[in-house]
Amino acid sequence: MLFELAYPGLCAWALLRRATGRPTPAGPLFAFRAIRGRMRRHELSGLTALNPRWGAWLALHRFERMVPGAAPQMRSTYETGGLAEQRFGPVDGPRVLLLHGWNARSDMMLPLALDLAARGARVILPDLPGEGRNPARPMSFGAKARILSAQYRSENITTVIGHSAGGLIAALALEAGLGRARLVTICAPFSLETLLRAYLFRIGAPKALNTALLSYVEQRDGRAPAKVGPELYAHMGAWMQVIHARRDWQVRASEADAIRAVVPAAASTLLDGCNHHTILEDPRLFDAVAGFALPRAARPTVRPAPRRSQRPLEPIAGGQPC
Repeated sequence: MLFELAYPGLCAWALLRRATGRPTPAGPLFAFRAIRGRMRRHELSGLTALNPRWGAWLALHRFERMVPGAAPQMRSTYETGGLAEQRFGPVDGPRVLLLHGWNARSDMMLPLALDLAARGARVILPDLPGEGRNPARPMSFGAKARILSAQYRSENITTVIGHSAGGLIAALALEAGLGRARLVTICAPFSLETLLRAYLFRIGAPKALNTALLSYVEQRDGRAPAKVGPELYAHMGAWMQVIHARRDWQVRASEADAIRAVVPAAASTLLDGCNHHTILEDPRLFDAVAGFALPRAARPTVRPAPRRSQRPLEPIAGGQPC
């Protein structure tokens, strides 16, 4: 709010500096990212000091409205009249739904989508509700999950794969009636609580806001954020696969160990040499997901050529901090 009010004056200041031979670091329309960050932190701290519930509302509103710009149009685009999506692979293949994470885009999942399609899967790759090429609007993870469930429950989805926060949304969609499908999480948080705490730490929010935000979300959604994740995962049993990158600093590998603790029957894999984002282009991820999600009858006799040298899969054992 403060930054939005000050932005026109800051732009005028940047243009004046350029006109007088003192250019700003990023050119005539300097984005003022550092200034914006400081203003937003002061704004959140001041509002929390006045009323923690007001601060919680503002922090949650910012969290749920983080929507990147529209994803570029790519090949095999398929519009349903509902969510913007892309589909790949044979129409009669086992249906796999891929979900990207918070503050991300569906094109991040494209390498995995194309690999699974080459192995015989019918892959559905939507932009999450309120994000990407869909109309931008803030909404809770539960609301996103209900929209996904309504659109795809008649598709006979066999596996839902979610990256990062998309893993939580995938579990919520299954709970909302998407169907009896396998669940694969890739670098997913243990719970909504751990994700929200990480977000507050990232934005430099006052510590008092942690309790206020978690309480606000519980009152709004009717369930404690600490239960959104563990309760959903626990029902999956052997129908779940947990994959994580050892060097992931956005969502620590210890969160995968926490998931495994509540779902001991789940298949699990920890990959070295990749992080939260590069794991999505790793051939070892493709092999692990295909081995779990695709029945043998759906796999082609000729495997796609690996994109880079293969390294062995390593089972998760003991939380490894990044």
